[in-house]
Amino acid sequence: MVRRAKKFYSEEFKNRALAAYHNSNESVLATAECFVVKHDTFKSWVYRKQNSSASEKTDKLARLNSTGMKKEKMSPEALLAHICDLERELSIEKMRSESLSKMIEIAERELQIDIRKKTGAKQSLR
Repeated sequence: MVRRAKKFYSEEFKNRALAAYHNSNESVLATAECFVVKHDTFKSWVYRKQNSSASEKTDKLARLNSTGMKKEKMSPEALLAHICDLERELSIEKMRSESLSKMIEIAERELQIDIRKKTGAKQSLR
């Protein structure tokens, strides 16, 4: 039986992954896959985080927010976490854009009025 070397994750990486999980509607499995962490490992992080005291949670989030995205070199795990955050934000924004477009479509059809500006339309003089 070949034993693999145990992989260690920085506290910053764990905090970013946990913050991403708690700020999204994704499952533990989906978030773990996004951060390339074993499901059981990530699940244990979530369990420990939930069982920590409220003041510890506040302190960890404050530290995470204070480190933020500064102009310093980041670890590969932190870069991957940042990419996952950006991809998640992009997908949310795409859904928002599509839903607004659909709402305008429905409003135009239901109310029988033109809401979108037509290309080449002349503007009225005031």
